[in-house]
Amino acid sequence: MFAYSDVSHEHVMHSASRALACGADFRLLGPERTMIRSTKPVVAVVAVRTGSGKSQTTRRVASIVDALGLRPVVVRHPMPYGDLVAQRIQRYAEYADLDRHHTTIEEREEYEPHLDAGHVVYAGVDYEAILRQAEAEADVVLWDGGNNDFAFYRPDLTSS
Repeated sequence: MFAYSDVSHEHVMHSASRALACGADFRLLGPERTMIRSTKPVVAVVAVRTGSGKSQTTRRVASIVDALGLRPVVVRHPMPYGDLVAQRIQRYAEYADLDRHHTTIEEREEYEPHLDAGHVVYAGVDYEAILRQAEAEADVVLWDGGNNDFAFYRPDLTSS
């Protein structure tokens, strides 16, 4: 199975060719097999490259959800740079949480605008557990995605 983000189609297909040449199977899992279902509506913001406006779009969607009188909770695509056990579930609701989770500068740039707007942000590596915790406090879950991949949660609406 090949799971990827931020690699080119050419790289994926060369990897497939090597696996097949060695006699191994090569598979890509599709969204039907990988997306987690939520009990809350999910809006997924995804794109194929860095700098396409995913974060800005997620912030705008969060403000629209707010204006409708609903509580958005943002779940960020993982940026697992450290201790994965400690990064299982990270919840950010105030600036002190950034220090508590040893947040990187890149992560701060993504999370701080949400905190300034009063939105809770989740990150980490256990996306089933993160979703279940987010559902407990959200009316709408917003998936702020990475590059070249599907949302980790089955979306009711996708913005790309």
